[in-house]
Amino acid sequence: MTTLTRKEQQARTRSELMRSASKLICERGPERASVEDIAREAGFTKGAFYSNFASKEELFLAMMDQKFAAEFKRLDDALRSDEPVEDQIRNAGIGYIRVVHADPDWPRLFTEFATLATRDEDFREEFMTRYRAMRDRITELYRRYMNELGIEEPPIPLDQIVLATFCLANGFLTEQMLDPTVEDEEYGTMIVTYFGGLGAMMEEQDPGIVERLRER
Repeated sequence: MTTLTRKEQQARTRSELMRSASKLICERGPERASVEDIAREAGFTKGAFYSNFASKEELFLAMMDQKFAAEFKRLDDALRSDEPVEDQIRNAGIGYIRVVHADPDWPRLFTEFATLATRDEDFREEFMTRYRAMRDRITELYRRYMNELGIEEPPIPLDQIVLATFCLANGFLTEQMLDPTVEDEEYGTMIVTYFGGLGAMMEEQDPGIVERLRER
């Protein structure tokens, strides 16, 4: 039997506490899922919880950091492929939705804590610090991607483009929670349509740019 190092054991404990919290918060909401219940569900004491997280809110923020870091890497990899630009955009969008669904509790969990952030100002500040940091990282990733495509200036400010893609993704995931028959591929169509509209605006600024991008 392999003996875990202290660091490995702590990582396992944190992971199991996150899994337990995800389950209970989705069932009861963040305010009714107690620290004691989360620890018990994971097979630990309340003290073990506080050895790893100062609060339920800190636990969620750690999950958020983990999810955002993984998504940034996935998107970065997707936009480095050799596929045509339209396929890159479509596949990056569909890939995001599928990654989210790999953890079926995540959309509900994110919604629960986003709602909590509207009622708890201290938590909202922490929540939005991370959320804005992720938007900033995606903005820089888009900037690099556009530079590689030879796009000197987007038709609208880049941070607004990123904000719109976040709004599209969040809205789509909410729609799927309400109506599970909505297919992941439909998000790919939505995101391609949105960027197609940006392409039409770029074409007005630089006739022929869309065709040049398709030939890349």
